[in-house]
Amino acid sequence: MKRSPGSLYSELAKRARAQRSTSGQSYTPIGKIVLSLRHEKKISAVQVCQKAGDLDARTLAAIEKGRIHNPTLKTLRSLARGLGLGVHELLMKTEKRTEEVLFKGSQKGFFQADFTQWGLRVVSFTPLVRDFFVGKFLLGPKKSLPESFLKRAMPVYTSILIGRFEISVEKESYILQEGEILFFNGNLRHKFYNPLHKESTLLMVTAPSFLLT
Repeated sequence: MKRSPGSLYSELAKRARAQRSTSGQSYTPIGKIVLSLRHEKKISAVQVCQKAGDLDARTLAAIEKGRIHNPTLKTLRSLARGLGLGVHELLMKTEKRTEEVLFKGSQKGFFQADFTQWGLRVVSFTPLVRDFFVGKFLLGPKKSLPESFLKRAMPVYTSILIGRFEISVEKESYILQEGEILFFNGNLRHKFYNPLHKESTLLMVTAPSFLLT
């Protein structure tokens, strides 16, 4: 089954959080955020569960007390709904402020995510922050990404690192080889395709990050 772009963003966020929690990166525990938001909004735990619709009071209590450190994506959605937020808004509140982020990495990146249904591997060189994304897309032979993959208006810089890409933007199609670049606005209809019989790799830079919308 193919995943929609929306499910891709959610899955990337989920995997990034899981890796961050085991790699020693600094973040605020989700329980403290939830408790703080409840106090800020002056709503009870019962009200959060009622608004969420499918959130058990014992689960909420376990999260707030720190017994559950990494809720499932389903639980995160319920928490966000109960607090009147989007999932990404809730996740971002666990992050350090952008100006406080310091990360020393390598070509392995901050996190990686494989999506076999598209033949895609994403390597993010940057932590999961809203303001900026730098990473690699490794696309399998003869594989393509869906139109409007980047979902919304943002500057998109791509540079071919290995192999070749055919990138269609509106009615124009561009064959790009190693070292060539393409810069466009993400709100234009676009599609990425690897015409080769081997994996191709491109560098991608977007601001703000396409992972958090």
